[in-house]
Amino acid sequence: MDKKKVLIIDDDMTFLESIELVLISRQFDIVKASTGEFLFEILTIEKPDLILLDINLPNKNGFELLESIRANSEFKRLPVIMITGDVTTHIDKAFSEGADDCIFKPVDIDELINRMNKLLVK
Repeated sequence: MDKKKVLIIDDDMTFLESIELVLISRQFDIVKASTGEFLFEILTIEKPDLILLDINLPNKNGFELLESIRANSEFKRLPVIMITGDVTTHIDKAFSEGADDCIFKPVDIDELINRMNKLLVK
């Protein structure tokens, strides 16, 4: 089976580096970004199978990026898991904006992998 490629967008560099190492050890290919500035260029070039998207990002937040992904005919069905460390974030908004799933930091790795695998077999 081919490795699945995951795009991780998060401005927390410590989280970004640690989740990258864990996912690589679980046989995923990883593409990282700290902002959504070049989102569509990355999606077009890298063609990820799934996106892990932080909600609290500089400039455009995760909700705005998700909205633009869902509005794009080429990428609108791409699975997106929203990630946040803010427990006050409205999870309902993530799902109403089109997120496939939402998970809180600190991330339970086994739970994240389980949720990712469920979305990747669809």
